Amino acid sequence: MIMDKTSSSNDEANSLHNVEGFVLEKLSTKLDPENSSTSIGELMDSIDNSMFPLLDQAIEDLIAQSLIHSEDGENYQITPDGINELEFRKKEAIPLS
Repeated sequence: MIMDKTSSSNDEANSLHNVEGFVLEKLSTKLDPENSSTSIGELMDSIDNSMFPLLDQAIEDLIAQSLIHSEDGENYQITPDGINELEFRKKEAIPLS
């Protein structure tokens, strides 16, 4: 039973990591200075329904880590640290053969 809780906790952490990566990826496509923000609605519309419950937590975690920011709580932008983190996560995901 303990393994089930640990396994479930690891699955949730992995899922949260995936949602954070999705948010960073989505925001990185909006680097145009004239229109660099993405609304919460755009994020919600483009995320898989199974990951939707983790979206708020992912956004909160990314803001706490200064990887994204929002001036109005509705529109989000990736920070330079967020771009670096996204690049790191992309490298991290490459399987070594």
